[in-house]
Parts: sequence; structure tokens; C-alpha cells
Amino acid sequence: MSERETILRNLRGEMARRGKTNKDLAKATGRSPGNVSNQLNGSAEITITDLDQIADLFDLSLYQLLLLLLQPIDSIKQVKQ
Repeated sequence: MSERETILRNLRGEMARRGKTNKDLAKATGRSPGNVSNQLNGSAEITITDLDQIADLFDLSLYQLLLLLLQPIDSIKQVKQ
């Protein structure tokens, strides 16, 4: 699995754990739900600005979010805030 696939898979998993939808991410990033859907399926790029805004939505720092997203799913630990 590529790093990009890992990030997208982990982001979708973190959304599910937190009960967040594409509409929630769209509102947080100022993008359309369709664009967010394209980002999550890999057909559009997610920018670092998007990730920073998603981190805010999840009440995490960008650093904490990146740690979650870059780990293989089996090794994810809960980030203490």
C-alpha cells in the first residue's frame, strides 16, 4: 500500500471513529462535498491546508493528525490531547 493510500484509508477511518461525514469535512475546508469525496477516493489532491483544517475539526494539531494518518492502520494508537 502506498503512503497516499495509507493516508486516505486512515483519514476515512478517523472520520468514521469521530462520526464525521464528507459534509463535515467540506464545511471545515470550504470545499464542496463532491470535491471532498474525490479527495477521499484519491482522484483529487488533499492539500496541507485541507489537512490543517481537518485537524482543527478533529480537535487535533496538524502534527497529531499527520501521525495518525501516516501510520499503518494496525499500529494506530490513540493520540492523547
